Amino acid sequence: MDQRFSGLSTEELADIWYALGGAETRHPGSFSGLADTTLRDLDARLGADLAPFLEQRFRAHRLVDSREDAEANRKNAISGR
Repeated sequence: MDQRFSGLSTEELADIWYALGGAETRHPGSFSGLADTTLRDLDARLGADLAPFLEQRFRAHRLVDSREDAEANRKNAISGR
């Protein structure tokens, strides 16, 4: 486990991971290392319970965010990023 996250609750760490995922979609390559590290830490904490935990925690955001992420991806493709 990464010591940088030792003072955070699992819920706080999940929120950080989710926010980093959105930022990575909008700015490819800028946040992938930290997003990957947070996900590994979440996996170490929750193991097999990770996917259900994330689904329950972010279900309400997922549909809205997926539309925004799709638009960001479209803009990145048009701009050649």
